[in-house]
Amino acid sequence: MKIKPKWNFVEGSFETKEVKMLCVPSDQHGVISLCIKEKGKCTNFPIADIKLYSKNLYVDFKETYDDAVKLCEEIARRWNESETKL
Repeated sequence: MKIKPKWNFVEGSFETKEVKMLCVPSDQHGVISLCIKEKGKCTNFPIADIKLYSKNLYVDFKETYDDAVKLCEEIARRWNESETKL
């Protein structure tokens, strides 16, 4: 399936069958991003943040960090191992 995002400084589209999903945790920035990466490209495009807390407190982020990374990695693994992609 062809997807055409509207990101700053990015033009064009990507094919969902040809992208890899990966987890990009950043303890310093307080975010765990689920990203896509096109084959042959070096840029990761964040499509979702994994957040396992309801208040926007850094202490809550730190407390849930390990589990959120595990969840993000599991989502990416399942996408990458899936044989059927639209």
